Amino acid sequence: MSFDPKHSLIALTGFMGSGKSSVGRALAVLLGWDFIDLDCEIERAQGRKIHEIFDGEGEPRFREIETVALALSITKMARPAVLATGGGTYVQPRNAELLRAAGATVVFLEASAETLFPRCDSQAGDPVDAIRPLARDREAFLRLYEQRLPLYRMADLTVVTEYRWPEAVAREIAERLRLARDR
Repeated sequence: MSFDPKHSLIALTGFMGSGKSSVGRALAVLLGWDFIDLDCEIERAQGRKIHEIFDGEGEPRFREIETVALALSITKMARPAVLATGGGTYVQPRNAELLRAAGATVVFLEASAETLFPRCDSQAGDPVDAIRPLARDREAFLRLYEQRLPLYRMADLTVVTEYRWPEAVAREIAERLRLARDR
């Protein structure tokens, strides 16, 4: 495989429900790279779900845990990887700094708030484990989306995910970054 070393880590960012995990898995398979889901890493290390950390310790403590998990994930990388971050990871200055220092190419997966809220709505009969702590209130969800949007747009690349399959988004990312897996 031939790739530019600056592309040995692709970090996917975007608001909750934008497809970071599903696109990340599809992109990793397409490229033959490792896949890291930061939320899963946090849950594994903490022995509890994200919403339990939010509810029990609050968002500031969760963000501290998230930064440590991000730094560890970057440090443990032995091969090229695709990293699905949490919805608030990249908008934290320290985390954006960690990704830049690691030479990550940050890709913003963009979709409208109108599309994302129904995907994340905790009142849609989801089991407790699926509840997204920051999607419990529509108005707060929309405010947070608007607040984070300018920060997401600072990513190296933006790809629209609205009404698209994860595999199609993954192919677009690979093509736009000029990455291909050897066959």
